[in-house]
Amino acid sequence: MVNYYKIILLCLIFVSCSKIFGQDVHFSSLTSNDMYLNPAKTSFFSSDFKIGSAYRNQWQTVSTNGYNTSLFTIEARLFSSRRYKHSFGIGAGFMQDVAGTLKFGQKQWFVSLAYNKQLSKRYEQFISIGASMGRTSWGFNPANADFGQMASDYEGIYLNKTTTFDYSMGVHWQMNPSEYQNISAGFAVFHINSPTYSFYENSSIRLARRYTAYATYLFPTTEQSYIQSVIRYSKQNDNYELLAGLEFIYSFSMTVFDNENLGIGLYYRSNDALVATLRYQFNQFAAGLAYDVNLSSLSKVSNTYGALELWVNYGINTIKYKQKTKTIPCPTF
Repeated sequence: MVNYYKIILLCLIFVSCSKIFGQDVHFSSLTSNDMYLNPAKTSFFSSDFKIGSAYRNQWQTVSTNGYNTSLFTIEARLFSSRRYKHSFGIGAGFMQDVAGTLKFGQKQWFVSLAYNKQLSKRYEQFISIGASMGRTSWGFNPANADFGQMASDYEGIYLNKTTTFDYSMGVHWQMNPSEYQNISAGFAVFHINSPTYSFYENSSIRLARRYTAYATYLFPTTEQSYIQSVIRYSKQNDNYELLAGLEFIYSFSMTVFDNENLGIGLYYRSNDALVATLRYQFNQFAAGLAYDVNLSSLSKVSNTYGALELWVNYGINTIKYKQKTKTIPCPTF
């Protein structure tokens, strides 16, 4: 039987958002890449290895060439112990974000480390802590610029490229109250060292710390379907982003050896966009897309087009094992 009071509560959360502004690169889909969302979720899965990729095109109708973001990651689960119910995770990734004719943006290489521990066998309760370090190059293509073409025309800009190092940390907690229920929450801090990234001779221009918190709740509605609620909050300086919504998941799994499901979600990023998502999973393969319908004042020139996002993840196991027919992602030891 459907728990209607839960759905009503989740809908209240859904419409409670009030304002949004952001600075850092972000993806609309919470499941597009766990390691990029929170370094604590590095290798927090049931596979031995996982590779992932994501692409986002934004503001194509507003700016020439738009804003284009690409992400590629690879993760591995190490030293997994059934006796101590823990494992270590390591991951590496590359992210590129460029915009406009100048191709202004950033390229980042990063590595992440995490420790995953099962706190109790009852309720399958887990906790994970992680940290990441990245090297980021900020720059633009001076050949496409109207300034800086003559020696006396640098407008105070001494560099067309600058490099920074920064560090991030996070924690993730997860619990399964029943076989088909899941509750998770996490918190991460990015740019802990507030690195300098100025194109001028000014060391006071720094990248502000970004704080991200999120929570999810998955519960069954029928024997074959689930609803997952999601809320995510990010803050950087005086800017913040609040996204909340629901995803309906239908399972096609027929045996204990398969895990096949389809998810359709609808989210609201306050004062900015309505986000529709579609996700498909078959065992260790998962892929999805998200489409942002712009609702801000910029919609007059964007024609409501905000962004299109595509992502794919694939897990690899060195030893095959039986899978349970459930949509809850849990590490195994």
